Amino acid sequence: MSDPSEPKRPGRQRDAERTRDAILTAARTLFSTRGYAQTGVREVAELAGVNSALVGRYFGSKLGLYRATLEVIDITPALQGDRSRFGKDMVAAFFDWPDAPGPLLMMLLSAADPEAHAASVEFLQTKVITPLARWLGPPDGEGRAARLSILWNGFLTAWKLLPIQALSGARLTATRRWLEAETQAIVDEGTV
Repeated sequence: MSDPSEPKRPGRQRDAERTRDAILTAARTLFSTRGYAQTGVREVAELAGVNSALVGRYFGSKLGLYRATLEVIDITPALQGDRSRFGKDMVAAFFDWPDAPGPLLMMLLSAADPEAHAASVEFLQTKVITPLARWLGPPDGEGRAARLSILWNGFLTAWKLLPIQALSGARLTATRRWLEAETQAIVDEGTV
């Protein structure tokens, strides 16, 4: 039996964090390539290089794991910057993380499953639309937040999920400038 006055071994905690991160990375990869229904806990564990029982230990269930993968969705850090640069900063975030398995792809591929769909809708609302609407404020903060979501999701779909050939090279640069301007215009609707 261990002595409660002894400090916890830091190596054990690091291993737990590393295991949890490995499971999340594997899950994001599989959910963003197969979707929720076609991804099994065993496949996630195998890709992560861990025992499948650890998935349940860390996340409770497959749905708990899916919800944890969606935790990357959080717009609030982007709302801390300079409002007049929001369009440039937000679009830069899309371009700075272009190859990672994206939450949009996970959500689209998982939309056929009712539980995963409900989790996706909830996370999009609570982690993007609601905080963005609050930050945008009147007039019609929620409507403007929805329009921004539509704009960004449409761009990301045409760029990454169903790639349009015209979105490459100089055209991608021009599209990026357009997306920055359109994003900023929606943000600025409340100040004009």
